[in-house]
Amino acid sequence: MEFNKQDFELFQREVFSFKQLKQNCSEEEIEQLKQSYKTVWDKWKAINTASYSLLPTNDLAKPKVESWTNGWNLRNHFWCALRSTSRKEQAACLAVLLNKKNLQIYLMYQHYKSDERYLSKKEYNNLLDRLPEWSLTVDPANYVIWSNEESELAEHLPLADYLENPEIQAAFRQQIGATTFQLGVQLPAGDIIDAEKKIAAFLAELDGLYQKL
Repeated sequence: MEFNKQDFELFQREVFSFKQLKQNCSEEEIEQLKQSYKTVWDKWKAINTASYSLLPTNDLAKPKVESWTNGWNLRNHFWCALRSTSRKEQAACLAVLLNKKNLQIYLMYQHYKSDERYLSKKEYNNLLDRLPEWSLTVDPANYVIWSNEESELAEHLPLADYLENPEIQAAFRQQIGATTFQLGVQLPAGDIIDAEKKIAAFLAELDGLYQKL
């Protein structure tokens, strides 16, 4: 299974609102756009379902795949989340995202549904102390780290740079402040062969850190 250049180009548009689309496009054009979204989203869901079946652990529940529309807008990315069966109420999760720039596989804290009775932002950010140990089990060159407030399209800090420089670590901790960090892999837009295998491999690596919560 694979993603191709056209899958990423789906999100190369200025207008995502159905209200605005109806002002500028014919019904036939809008219907064609919907079908294009559904076709790529069906592939997206199938690849994430396949990647889940390849994971070496049964502790993660099946991925929750966000719809291609919220009813009022087309999505400007496709997204899904995976949580431990014992941590379904926590804001922390593993996630996979497809946008116009890249495919992302990462660890995050879902702020909009945060209930700090289950896991506080401070407790989640304490995972930063575990990064040196965890990084010995992966290739840090594959990873980047960033603040939750940064754009998903921004260029992020290489994990290797973060790990090697205490000053960068201190500045990053100050930057995230009351928010949280995200950590993951960003595969650039284009042909991604064996996408389900790549996603599963990186999810398995990130799960090693996620399970330390």
